[in-house]
Amino acid sequence: MKIAAAIFIILVLSAGLYNSYKKHKNGLLPASFLAFHFLIGLLVAIGAFFLLFE
Repeated sequence: MKIAAAIFIILVLSAGLYNSYKKHKNGLLPASFLAFHFLIGLLVAIGAFFLLFE
């Protein structure tokens, strides 16, 4: 069950980051917000793998 939860978290995170990148590429999102979103996503991904290997 932990594997399914970690994969789901990573999939949702990847979709959100991809959406933010598309908005940034079209000029709708500033680079600072994209960087902030990437850092928060990185923290969540680390948390997901911690959950997986705990």
